[in-house]
Amino acid sequence: MGELLRAFGVMIPLTITAVPYALLGWPLLAAHRRRRRQADLFSASATAAVDMTLVLACFLVLCLVTMPVAGVQGSRLNLEPGTDLRLALNDSANLWQALGNVLMLSPLGALLPMRFRRLRSLGRIALGALAVSVLVEGTQYLIQAGRVTSADDILLNTLGAVAGAAVSKRLWHRLDVRPPVAIPAQVRRVCEAPVRLRVPRSVWDERYSGIAHPQRR
Repeated sequence: MGELLRAFGVMIPLTITAVPYALLGWPLLAAHRRRRRQADLFSASATAAVDMTLVLACFLVLCLVTMPVAGVQGSRLNLEPGTDLRLALNDSANLWQALGNVLMLSPLGALLPMRFRRLRSLGRIALGALAVSVLVEGTQYLIQAGRVTSADDILLNTLGAVAGAAVSKRLWHRLDVRPPVAIPAQVRRVCEAPVRLRVPRSVWDERYSGIAHPQRR
């Protein structure tokens, strides 16, 4: 447990500090979207909550990547698959670290498909999480933050993102904004003047002389 707190203990005060800012920004963003887009209260609040959670998760992941581990010099590189998993099964500290790697990208995998339609596929989520995990592990190794850059971490991060996407798959379409119903434009039609039929005088005298003015009879 001591090794786990040494590696991830700094995230506890950062999370406690960042959560109130996210909670404060949630109603402000919802009110802004409701005013600008004229959206209903549920849609504005739900999308604002998802976006603020995504921002909070990205902030914490960025802090975790760049924050150096106290008392550790340099970073270690382990590209052999399965090494950390075997250690996790034999040591509780490594097990908690493996669970942390699973949960690190799971919020992104669960929430990103709700906001981006192009990511609504488990395969695309897996590819995106793989790319993000490679970037994270590579950054850890380059800045020498004292962490272990491992192939198992990339695998666990990807599996966590895919698991998060699978859990939230039924909610992907709940936040879609329905397009407004198109009302056909009303065209004002102007009636043309009635056609005037010209009746010859002879026909008028023969057919309508009986109903003509009494003085003409």
